[in-house]
Amino acid sequence: MFFSKKYTVTFLNSKWEIVKSNIKLKSIPQRDEYIYMDDKYYDVLNVVHSLDKNHNIFVIIQETKLKIDVNLGSENKI
Repeated sequence: MFFSKKYTVTFLNSKWEIVKSNIKLKSIPQRDEYIYMDDKYYDVLNVVHSLDKNHNIFVIIQETKLKIDVNLGSENKI
């Protein structure tokens, strides 16, 4: 893992407005996963790859409707 690949990702909300940009990640989030960012959990709705001159990755997210208990690993609807 001496030369590990890092991806630059832009997080967008469901209206395609930028939430965070130029975030470096070792792995690309997948659809239906949860992301913990800025003390909130987000659902990954979709992942879009733009293959222009550069490989741009856009992750479409929305704040989750679930209350996730990190200590127990359980999910509860609010």
